[in-house]
Amino acid sequence: MIRPESSRVVRGVPVGRNRDWIPVTTLAVPTVWLATADGLVCLDLVAVELAANGLRDGWTLTSHEAAFTADLLLQRGMPPGVINRLIGVSGATFRKWFPTDDTPLHEALTRIRSRAEVGKLAAERAHQNRAQCGTYNGALRHRKRGEPLCSPCREAKKVADRHYRAHGTYIGAPGVAA
Repeated sequence: MIRPESSRVVRGVPVGRNRDWIPVTTLAVPTVWLATADGLVCLDLVAVELAANGLRDGWTLTSHEAAFTADLLLQRGMPPGVINRLIGVSGATFRKWFPTDDTPLHEALTRIRSRAEVGKLAAERAHQNRAQCGTYNGALRHRKRGEPLCSPCREAKKVADRHYRAHGTYIGAPGVAA
């Protein structure tokens, strides 16, 4: 189907199928709960996606959905005037949400990351969750890596085995000071 350049979205095309469509949600997650200063609010991401793509006809977004949509569109580099028209808010409301040019929700709401950023975050999490020597999990880490057990891990494994025989679980087994 050939689209005229003046129209932004072709009617009758399933949600998310246009090349210039701004994706917000998947069908698996049509709503989300967002923690705000007012408490938890429910966001209808289908409504957010339709409004962001110019298909808001005769209905309005809640104030939280409108703010979320505005933040999403600002991240994409859309001018504030266009955003106000798409989500149906005044310029004063927009300036109340975003008094400066940067978006306050940007870091918390961003979903698109480069591979380098994802790898860096995974490495930080792995380092934080690293099993310490002198614990049962430290002994398991040595075994997984094919390394010989260090003396604190060997002692912790013995203590954990005694704990398992007494309680039927390794959970709560005491560690040994490394």
